[in-house]
Amino acid sequence: MNQDILKIKTAVMGGSFNPFHLAHLNSLLTVKELFHLENIILIPSFQTPLKAPTKNQEIEPFHRLEMLKQAVSSYPFITVDDQEICRRGMSYTYKTISQVVKQNRKEELFFIMGLDQFYTFDKWKHFEKILQKTNLIVTSYPGQCFPLKRDHFPKGLKPLIKKSPSKFIPSSVLSKNPSSQSFPFFFVKSESASNLKPKSTSRKIYFCSLKDMDISSSYVRQRLRERKEVSHLLPKAVDLYIQTHKLYIGQDSNIKNQSQKLIDFSIKELKKKKAYDIKTYDLRAKPLPFSFGLIASASNTRQVKASAVHLKREIKSHLGLNPIKEEGREESRWVVFDYGDLVIHIFYDYTRKFYKLEGLWESPE
Repeated sequence: MNQDILKIKTAVMGGSFNPFHLAHLNSLLTVKELFHLENIILIPSFQTPLKAPTKNQEIEPFHRLEMLKQAVSSYPFITVDDQEICRRGMSYTYKTISQVVKQNRKEELFFIMGLDQFYTFDKWKHFEKILQKTNLIVTSYPGQCFPLKRDHFPKGLKPLIKKSPSKFIPSSVLSKNPSSQSFPFFFVKSESASNLKPKSTSRKIYFCSLKDMDISSSYVRQRLRERKEVSHLLPKAVDLYIQTHKLYIGQDSNIKNQSQKLIDFSIKELKKKKAYDIKTYDLRAKPLPFSFGLIASASNTRQVKASAVHLKREIKSHLGLNPIKEEGREESRWVVFDYGDLVIHIFYDYTRKFYKLEGLWESPE
């Protein structure tokens, strides 16, 4: 008999939780039910390596930790681990998972991440070590599709993935059949120190379809800065904590100054690559999960890609920022960089005319 079947199933989920909201909670409760988990461990990060360090949005880590504790206090199967905040510095998941494994040797471990995180997973430091120690549960994310085959995986993950042992089941079917045995999954290959062909391991990457809630922490922060209602987006305990401690308030001028620096730098670098018709927008009055937008045009797809590669590299080199998320570089008809409060769109000219994004951003409420 496989000994893993007898082990307690424990899942780990990390993140900044800045703040913890109802979409986080929905993900946890759904995954617990579908995968028959006994325990879930939440680990708030001190500083996330791939997330732009927007200090104007930051609150003290102990506030994020305390909000998280209060939000899940009524769920006995959820615990909060403060190891990354206590360790300080960059929060590298492979270190955290190694520590969790030591503390939970008799448990079968799963690591929960969103699909948006999965598509940059191969950029995480020593991501292979995470796959050696845990199974992954990748949850759906609004606007993104699960990979249907190995070729759709992030480039760095492809060599470690074996073909799924069964036919991929669409998300629509999964939502009607909550049995975790029905989830599409891929086997993970073991690392090989020699030239021998890697063998399959018992580790799996599962894809779990959720009833998506289009909520992000950045959207919650924006509404708080604008003195808008957020109680429908947050657990009651988190909403009360934010009100009591007056968090995320009074930062609007700092956000404008920080974002303006990034906007000015981006315009300068885009012009170096001959981008044109560059426009910027102050979107703080609109119900969007970001405050500022920038749109630029290129005359062909090669120029779109070249401009995007150049801009991302120069922002990282001079300002120390990585985009939280990026999309579109494969086809290069358009590329989007999400830097938190600023979202940058670089369009092939004809694609820009098709999407008419500035018309949407310029329209009144």
